[in-house]
Amino acid sequence: KKLSTSGIKPSPRDKHTAVLWGKKIVIFGGFGPATGAEELSEDSEDEDDPSIKFTWFNDLYLFDTESNSWDAPNVSLVDGPVPRAAHSATIYNDKMIIFGGKDSKARNQDLFSLDLTTLEWSSFKDAGARPPPTSFHTAVQFGQFMITYGGRLNDNSHSDKLNVLDCETGGWYAPVTDTLPSARGQCSLSVLDDGTLIMFGGSNKFDMFQQCCQEFDTSVYKLDCNVLKTVEVPEPVPEVEMTNEAAAGSSQVEDTKLSDQSEEVQNDKLAGV
Repeated sequence: KKLSTSGIKPSPRDKHTAVLWGKKIVIFGGFGPATGAEELSEDSEDEDDPSIKFTWFNDLYLFDTESNSWDAPNVSLVDGPVPRAAHSATIYNDKMIIFGGKDSKARNQDLFSLDLTTLEWSSFKDAGARPPPTSFHTAVQFGQFMITYGGRLNDNSHSDKLNVLDCETGGWYAPVTDTLPSARGQCSLSVLDDGTLIMFGGSNKFDMFQQCCQEFDTSVYKLDCNVLKTVEVPEPVPEVEMTNEAAAGSSQVEDTKLSDQSEEVQNDKLAGV
């Protein structure tokens, strides 16, 4: 049945994310009509009414599943993501992790974390080979691991890459699997209680003229997530600010080394080496 809700609800949109946090559903971003918006999507369906403008969102809404009420908290976006759609969102340790998506200019490969207890955004500190700018990919959380697959790339081709982010260490890696599904976007990923990842469907071969994909998949794949490994990320080497005295000392040492090397070369020549 259709629910009767209260509070400030989101404006009409699609390509947003919705993740469950306790008894609440967290809605972020998306694409839809907005009065006065000056930008139009390059790869979204145009409405019949040319007077309707469309835009990307980076607002946040919480839906309480017990009271059927909406809340639109005032969240600072100083350290948060720009408006976007077709991104991914997962939950880990009371934090919502946002990756990629498309904004008004291009696809993204940035990574953000929203602390849902304080409603503060921050850039997620990661290391390693982050996936390329991607939208319409799929992500799911398994313990400390955020697993992403596929998506649409900057040239409108689709990816067939499986990537894993260790949310504890911040390390990315690409697991080696026996069978890798074909390139696709907008597939579904679900993790069972025993750690089995199930992938279903997806689409491929985006047609710029028709503004839609031409191939759709009905295959089902599975992956044992229990084999995922913790990725150790080396500590960055601290930068040492060199003072004038230290620089002078370094120069003297270097001059001595060059002098010694020159003497050695001269001795080698004399010895006929």
